[in-house]
Amino acid sequence: MKKFITDKGFYASLIAIALPIALQNLISFGVSVTDTIMVGMMGEIQLSACSQANQPQFIFALLVFGLASGGTVLASQYWGKGNVEAIRHVIGIILRTAITASILFSALVLIFPRQIMNLYLKDTVVIDEAVKYLQIVGWGYFFFGITSSFTIIIRSMEIVKVSLAASCASFVANVVLDYALIFGKFGAPQMGIRGAALATLIARIIEFSIVAFFAFFIDKKLMFRIKYIFIRDKNLFKDYVKYSLPVLCNEFAWGLGISIQAAILGNLSSEIVSANSISGVLNQLATIGIFGVANATCVVVGKKIGEGDMDGARNASFTLMIWSIILGIGAGIFIFLLRKPFAGIYNLSDETRILAENLLIITSVVVFFASVSSTSIVGVLRGAGDTKFALRLELISLWLVAIPLGAVSAFVLHFHPLWVCAFLKIDEPIKSVIATIRTLKPETYKNVTR
Repeated sequence: MKKFITDKGFYASLIAIALPIALQNLISFGVSVTDTIMVGMMGEIQLSACSQANQPQFIFALLVFGLASGGTVLASQYWGKGNVEAIRHVIGIILRTAITASILFSALVLIFPRQIMNLYLKDTVVIDEAVKYLQIVGWGYFFFGITSSFTIIIRSMEIVKVSLAASCASFVANVVLDYALIFGKFGAPQMGIRGAALATLIARIIEFSIVAFFAFFIDKKLMFRIKYIFIRDKNLFKDYVKYSLPVLCNEFAWGLGISIQAAILGNLSSEIVSANSISGVLNQLATIGIFGVANATCVVVGKKIGEGDMDGARNASFTLMIWSIILGIGAGIFIFLLRKPFAGIYNLSDETRILAENLLIITSVVVFFASVSSTSIVGVLRGAGDTKFALRLELISLWLVAIPLGAVSAFVLHFHPLWVCAFLKIDEPIKSVIATIRTLKPETYKNVTR
């Protein structure tokens, strides 16, 4: 029978991992909200353009997260066994793949920016602004891909402070440069939306430089070297493909699905695009702690399995699922109470403001289910090595239910955009129920190490 853990040592270990991740997410939120507010001060056209121009970045970020998170399935369990050499080889595999993906995505958005934006927008004026942004920010994909994949995988070894430090520096640089380059302050040229893109690019380079310096000159725990990028371990590569490919497909399917949802909304009106962007920012703030716990759950569960403590892994997952419910309720109340003052920050028409406020009511309900589904899927199922089930659940709930319902309600039944948004998020309640049931089954927990 599963037990709710009350041991202080367990929570100390959990907080040591979750808190830096949550703080890093808070900083990422700060970057996002700064960009949104400053770009939004230029008008709704620029706000919609910036929001949709970041959709390729969103897909790429999910791809990188999938590559690295797939590796955490192995790395967290090898960390429990104390096998650091195996973790170095896993990181080498991930970085090889991430570098290739970074170059490919960067080339696509730099060579075909207008064609890509035509998929998300119908207003040519908004498309022109989005292309300006994408042609600059696309150069940062390379730096982002390497930095993100490396910092995500080293969380498995409970190395979390460097990513927090890099994010802090990136945030400060982004805020200062946004203000200077968008509005032409401190003697800088007034570049508008191009300034926002350039500020993001410079911030990515600073973040990359800090992480690289740490990896090669400061770290004594992992001691990773460039040679591991080129060393090929056939057995570990087979394991990586087996357990990470479902995670990669899961994240990519989810990211592509969210991007298609954005495209559906983008073909309705610029008002709902702006409202969705504002809702996304407040949702990101509300889920900072949720995703910190979800990522920490993967490490905690995987480490216990690597140590051979299956009962401990099941008790940990049970405990953290209870906390996901509590956090989800808190996040929902937070969004509901702040919906009007938050929407009032932006320079919006009355129609867009009302849309944003009502969409945030829907978001306040959805975030509860998102808390439960993220902890169960990203945390428990991945840490336990049950990645194929998570992939099947994602494909069915998102691609066979939510997206078809959203598309039909938008283009066939011509429902109000708020109803379309609600249908597009129906996958979260489905995932939360089914994934929670899966975490209670003993066969879910597998030792995937050699």
